[in-house]
Amino acid sequence: MKGLPALLLGGVAGLLSGLLGIGGGLIVGPTLILFGMPASRALGTSLWVVFPVATAAVIAELWFAPLQMLWWPALWIAIGGQIGAPIGAAILLRLPDYGLRLAFAFFLFWVGLRNIGLLGQGSSGIQEGFRVLNHLGAWGTPLLAGSIGISAGICSTLFGVGGGVVVVPGLLYLLGGIAFPSAAATSLLAMVPTAARGAWLARNQNRLDLASIKGLVPSATAATFVAVWLRDFVIAPAVLTQIFGAFLLFVASRLIRRNSA
Repeated sequence: MKGLPALLLGGVAGLLSGLLGIGGGLIVGPTLILFGMPASRALGTSLWVVFPVATAAVIAELWFAPLQMLWWPALWIAIGGQIGAPIGAAILLRLPDYGLRLAFAFFLFWVGLRNIGLLGQGSSGIQEGFRVLNHLGAWGTPLLAGSIGISAGICSTLFGVGGGVVVVPGLLYLLGGIAFPSAAATSLLAMVPTAARGAWLARNQNRLDLASIKGLVPSATAATFVAVWLRDFVIAPAVLTQIFGAFLLFVASRLIRRNSA
């Protein structure tokens, strides 16, 4: 993909990534497949969009609002993601794909409906189950953030979705006291090392389309800077939460359609 289609796709991926704290792979990979690129190459190419987009988002955050990023939780989330990814691969070999995807889709529906306000937006009931971790002092945040990262890594491998769709709700509903802009910024920060590893593996496996990468990355990174500015200074956190909820509903519907195909 190149020219105007690549410019537009990159812009959409960068905009959604910066606004919502996702990597953009959910947008880029499926679109490249629709344009006729083999799935393996499309997904490998999307990783080379996710990595610069996440890096650009971190740089933009450092410039605009560095205090939005929670560095220690991001570190533990990233470590947990590295642990969770191979666990997800092992589970994938042993359990039926249909039931797993359907269960995860309903989880995303539930979180998405909560975010847009149809099931209420309070999180005290969820946090209550993790109250014991909050009493562990210095170990509370690493355990909770690491658990979020492990879950994100498992779901990323099992369901082919970016870790942001798990990390952002995890930060909002489990750690508590975090506004959406901070959750999105932290999600993208934690995503950088994981995306870098995935991009390097895709390069070694020769699953790249260089022409598409050159066409997508410039507009994606430019849009990411704009999106981070919009998230931090223009769009209200409540609106961002609702946008993210709508995005989760979209992802859930894609998972269900994949099951029924």
